[in-house]
Order: sequence, then structure tokens, then C-alpha cells
Amino acid sequence: MSASSCRPLVSILGDSISTFAGCNPAGFDVFYEGQRCEATGVTRREDTWWQILVDAIGGELLANGSFSGSMVEGAGFPAASSGERIAALSRDDKTPDIVVVFIGINDYGWGGTANQAAGRGRAVPDAALDCEPRIAQRAAADAAECFEDAYGAMLAGIRESYPEAQVWCCTLCPGRLLHSEAPTFIRRLRGVDFQLYNRSIRKQVESHGCKLIDFASFELDYEALDGTHPTARGMRQLAAMAARAMSEQGALDASVSDALFQEAFAGTQMQSRDICEKPDCLECSFARATGNTWSLVCEKELAHIG
Repeated sequence: MSASSCRPLVSILGDSISTFAGCNPAGFDVFYEGQRCEATGVTRREDTWWQILVDAIGGELLANGSFSGSMVEGAGFPAASSGERIAALSRDDKTPDIVVVFIGINDYGWGGTANQAAGRGRAVPDAALDCEPRIAQRAAADAAECFEDAYGAMLAGIRESYPEAQVWCCTLCPGRLLHSEAPTFIRRLRGVDFQLYNRSIRKQVESHGCKLIDFASFELDYEALDGTHPTARGMRQLAAMAARAMSEQGALDASVSDALFQEAFAGTQMQSRDICEKPDCLECSFARATGNTWSLVCEKELAHIG
């Protein structure tokens, strides 16, 4: 722990949802900066889900090694299973006491590295760019299995690099488009069920002796500007669920998590549910986008957009 404060040092490993201007390593792509901060209301680091959680733990942020657009799987940096991403969880010769991992939504959205490379995603490893560009289509049949292998490799790397750290891993959570009274999240975008990715996370968490923040088990959506990137309220909702999951495992005081949960979800109806039985969303008129600019928004049951 930090010698000066005796507070646990916390590091974050994530994707765009966990980035914020000035808080990520130099050269890492960031989503929450400039106009995006104004649009989401996430204008300060204190508005992010991870800083709210770090404060709830009574910890101190050591490093935020999140990279916008990144996947867990991939042929090198910036894939989260790469050595460079794992090394970014330490700073100034200090190592974390706690690592919180929240990543995988881009693995689901792309449906695997072949689609990410062909579609020229924002965070494609250089080694994967030798294929011809094309419009990304269906995921490979083994996409969830490949994700699971990469997730396991990532956790093995974290365990090897930081053997004394507690490692908390978050399942993926459905977002809901801002101002929508109904769920909007797509659960089989490219033909592989979203829940298969969460099953993979749970399996690897258990296999590597890590701890689970099971967002999906709450069966709640979080508020998101575009259906994926949290608003300020969505950040508080993610933090509240994470804090409750940790408090249920004795990692923080239940009164703290209860207060966060009550504030974040007060006056909302955010129950999550599957809104479509189609096997995939390709060429569906209700899907906002399914190609190289994919979106996890289904407009089938939109009740209101302000």
C-alpha cells in the first residue's frame, strides 16, 4: 500500500468507458475528452465510474491503463492481453494492491480480431493489419471461445506481474440510450450471444483465483449517451453496482454502496431485458449500425429520444 497514506493503490484496466483526459498513459487513445465530456456530463475525473469506486474503497489511483477501442484479444498492443497493457498498471516503481478489470465490449462488438482488423478498428494491433479492409460481418463461430482464451491470458499476465494484488473483474453490462424509457441494448449483434462473453469472464475469473464484479447479475442497464459510453449518471450507476458487488464480498462498507446505489438509480426504471429474438442484427432495419461503425443500439422499442 501507499507508504504515505496506507490507502490501497488501485489500477484500472479497461477500454473507452474507463478513459479520461489526462488520466491514461501517454499515447493511449482516450474517449472522454473535449466535446465528448460536455455531451456526456463526465467533465471531471471525479465523474468517472472508476474514480467513484476508488473513493468508495478508500483507495488511491495508481494507474489507469485503459485504451479507447481496445479489445482483450489481439496480436499485440493495444490488446489488453499484451505485456504493454499489463505493464501500464504500475507506475513510478509502484505496483497495485488492487486491479479492477472492465473490458470486453469491443470484443463483443467486433466479434473477434478478424473483423476488427478488416474493419480497421480504432485500436488494431499493427501485426493484424496485413489483411484486406472490408465491411465487418458475422462473428466467427468460436468468437466467444477465442475471447475466453485471451481473457485467461490477460489474467495470467496480471497474476504473474502483480502476484500480491487483488484482481476484480467486471462482467459486461448492457447500456441504454440516453432518454430511452425502454432497453436498447443489442444482445446478438454479429450472431454470438452477449452472455457467452460474460460466461467466459466468470469462468476465467474463477480459474485464476480472481474476484468477480458481476454487473450482468443485477439485470440493470446503465444510462449511455450513445448506448455504450456512460453519461455522468451512467458512470454513477456502474460505480454503484461495482461497489455493491464488492461490499457483498466484504471489500467495502455496505452503507457506502447502499448510498451510491440509491442515488444512482433513484427515480429510474433501468431493468434490463432481451428485446429481440433474431439470431443476429445484420441488415436489420432496427439496428442503428452493424458494420465498421457498429453501434449496440436497437431502435425497436425506443419510447422517447430527447
